[in-house]
Amino acid sequence: MTGTLDMAQVRTFVLLYETRSVTATAELMRLSQPTVSYTLAKLRRRFGEDLFVRGREGLRPSARAREMYPALRDALATIDRTFAGPAEFDPATTEREFSVMLSDFGELSFLPLLLPALARRAPGAWLRARKLVVDEFADLLVAGRLDLAVTSAPPNDDRVVGRPFLRVDYALIAAADHPRARGGALDEEGFARERFVTVHSSGDHLGPLRLLRRLGLEDRVELELASYASAPYVVATSDVLAIVPRHIAEVFARRHALSVIDLPRPIEAIDVTAYTRRSASPAQRWMADLVVETLADQRLT
Repeated sequence: MTGTLDMAQVRTFVLLYETRSVTATAELMRLSQPTVSYTLAKLRRRFGEDLFVRGREGLRPSARAREMYPALRDALATIDRTFAGPAEFDPATTEREFSVMLSDFGELSFLPLLLPALARRAPGAWLRARKLVVDEFADLLVAGRLDLAVTSAPPNDDRVVGRPFLRVDYALIAAADHPRARGGALDEEGFARERFVTVHSSGDHLGPLRLLRRLGLEDRVELELASYASAPYVVATSDVLAIVPRHIAEVFARRHALSVIDLPRPIEAIDVTAYTRRSASPAQRWMADLVVETLADQRLT
């Protein structure tokens, strides 16, 4: 082991670890790919081993690299914060596009609050909402192809960092004239006799389906929807029930002929979290701040 690490080598190592790609690291550092490859070779000589091995899904960090990453990542973040100037990102003058990944639940409940806040704080910026893909958002964040992901599904990935801002529980929605739910309550026995619609989830909101399975009511599911957006229209015109996040249920009830009913057996609440890559840019950190500040304090009416 010879020589010392300079800042360029530390930054290259951290970005290679996060992006798993020489190409993506070169783009983020605004360098050529040969320059990044040269720095990688210097790191190999410095530590006497390959810190990254090429695999089918990109660069795979070695055990030594996994040990080194947390300390170098935190040191680099501290240095960047220390030297970051207040003018690095100016929301008032930016014309930047922000790419945010949301579930359909997030689009329904968060975008109507977020867009006015963005217009006030960054009038020249614009937002691109992308459909949440739980298995992909961490890779997209660290590759720089996504600025923020808002989800309750934990990525279990040390390359990204999350800030929980909202705790969500669930309720039933029923047609306002539902013959068995007019009193705004159902006991477990009555609940078991009802029919249900569910919303397909790839991992973000699995609680409702797990409850039905636990109670042996899977055969009482009459329809699976692709989105929460269609749930109030189906429920308001039939006698089926749907289990949805409570504050979405309350919004639906104000806009449709629906009742909100407590579940006879509660589902564990989930934490909605805003995720960025750990080496987020000043613009990405600002966007995460805006999301957390706006959505933690406001509700749709």
